[in-house]
Amino acid sequence: MHKAFARFFSFSVIALATFLLAAQAQAHRYHFGITELAVNERTQSLEISHRFFVADMERALSLSASKEIKDAQQPMEAYVNERFQIRTADGEILKPKWVGVESDVHDVWVYQELPLAAVQGKTLQVRQSMLMEIERDQVNTVNLTRAGKTESFTLKPGASEVAISL
Repeated sequence: MHKAFARFFSFSVIALATFLLAAQAQAHRYHFGITELAVNERTQSLEISHRFFVADMERALSLSASKEIKDAQQPMEAYVNERFQIRTADGEILKPKWVGVESDVHDVWVYQELPLAAVQGKTLQVRQSMLMEIERDQVNTVNLTRAGKTESFTLKPGASEVAISL
């Protein structure tokens, strides 16, 4: 009887620990993306890169598991252009040049650029709402790097725009 109780107790402890770990893993699920805006004086461009989880981007683009992110350049470009916008103070939308996309098992990176002359010395309104339509807790960080200093802005659903000065 004592051995049976010990086995039952051990099994119960393991089952409870497994349940708590699974619940904790679900509770810590997070959704975030990073957009980097970097002034490159050498190339006279504003280099833009976006980094997101592949699974989240596949969901946003409704890609099948058999289709790779790299093969989805056109839908991805349209999605990025719709959800990421830079506007001047007078409302003109600046369309960054598409440089490319790359991915690995976990992340997808999208690269764009704008001529520095189009943005330098201006106050710009940056909207970065990628994945906010599918995840209520999506948080996108926009980092602006210029002259060796970086400013960071946190954007969330309902507050997906920030004014920056270059």
